[in-house]
Amino acid sequence: MKKALFILLIAVSAATLSAQDIALPPPAGKSGVDLLGAITNRKVSKTFIKKDIPTADLSTILWAGLGLRKVDAVTSATKAGRNVSFSGDNAYINIYVLTEKGSWKYLADKNSLQFINGTDVRSRVSPAAIATASGLILYTVDNALTPSFLKTNPALFLQMAHATAGFAAQNISLTASSLKLASIVQYTLKAADASEALKLGKDEVPLFIQQLGYTE
Repeated sequence: MKKALFILLIAVSAATLSAQDIALPPPAGKSGVDLLGAITNRKVSKTFIKKDIPTADLSTILWAGLGLRKVDAVTSATKAGRNVSFSGDNAYINIYVLTEKGSWKYLADKNSLQFINGTDVRSRVSPAAIATASGLILYTVDNALTPSFLKTNPALFLQMAHATAGFAAQNISLTASSLKLASIVQYTLKAADASEALKLGKDEVPLFIQQLGYTE
């Protein structure tokens, strides 16, 4: 009886822990692998072994994709202040992290994950979801943040949004490679279901997914 109660308490504690915002540790400044090494070692895979990404590594991966940085040669042309360059001054790309334990939105300004739900909605978001992947990242664009000079040309802005999100996905892919993870970018997406499952805003549109995981 006591053993059963103990197991129940552990299960409840684990569920409670996952059903909340997550404060991420500071991203790593070095990975031990240089850029060319990360490119050489990069793996694209649809087959993974089931293994969680350590929170410290996840923090570094997300920061590489859409994290904050000081004004420099990358950010001087925009006030968005992210690791990828945006047209205009607003960071109109968002990324969501989906795992078997739940879904979160990455908040770069707080270096945290904002809790959305505590269920595995990956298969609702995409029929290509891989159950053994460590995580699925959904990239979206917030059309409410369209730069003023592109408001009359939504088709061009959508192209630019895909390109900008692609820069973030490339950064994430290479950083994942340096941390011994494989990844794959896919456009197989159920946009309406994704919007509902992740409670996206009315102006937010899903673009594509990227799955990450370990192969060994």
